[in-house]
Amino acid sequence: MNMQPIKVMESLENLAEKLGVEIVYEKLGDEEFSVRGGLCKVQKTYKIFMTRSEPVDSQIKILVRALSSFNTEDIYLLPFIREILEMARKKEGTSLIPC
Repeated sequence: MNMQPIKVMESLENLAEKLGVEIVYEKLGDEEFSVRGGLCKVQKTYKIFMTRSEPVDSQIKILVRALSSFNTEDIYLLPFIREILEMARKKEGTSLIPC
């Protein structure tokens, strides 16, 4: 079963909030310097930086990659969301970017 991208985004944004992770929408990079976004730790606070103009699918990938590095065992998640986080955990390690 696939969920609508907007519903997936909402679920991931809710998860970030439950984890105390702030999502920051900023224009990242310019024509010469491209930045996709990702998880960053700023003064003991985790933040996920993204560009709002990115396609929703790209924003979902950034959120999934970032949130998959957190323990979500004790948080209720829709089965589809849990599944995509598990797939991301298996695919790659932590997604913390140096800031």
